[in-house]
Amino acid sequence: MAWYDGVDVATGDLITAANWNNYLGLTGSIMYLKTQTDKLDDVSHTEPTRAIGTIYQNTSGKIRFVTVTLSPSAGNTIAALYCDANASPTDLIAYISANATAPALYGFASFIVPVNWYYKIADGIGTSVITEWHEWDLL
Repeated sequence: MAWYDGVDVATGDLITAANWNNYLGLTGSIMYLKTQTDKLDDVSHTEPTRAIGTIYQNTSGKIRFVTVTLSPSAGNTIAALYCDANASPTDLIAYISANATAPALYGFASFIVPVNWYYKIADGIGTSVITEWHEWDLL
């Protein structure tokens, strides 16, 4: 939606839907704004089965928000998170570390995957186990 300059309104003016629409035209109308705002709840959530070292692609046609929790299989682990437009992603966007020593510490990361981009988690040090993997496709 494009930005439109405001309209001078005096204090105490009653702004009705008709006045609003007259000031701003079709793309500034209350119905247009409502239609666009209603799209914000068009979110789907999945808990897919994912594996460390496997490359995945966001083919949903929507922006994907991913949250991952890892636990160490033993000792300390560090996993690397990659995401980019290449079929074999190499852009490192985060490290996830976990520690098995008491008290055990889980590692987690959240990231966004643009449409048609690829993403993966690869073990760097030690072996990690995916505890939780959630994906939300937005708008």
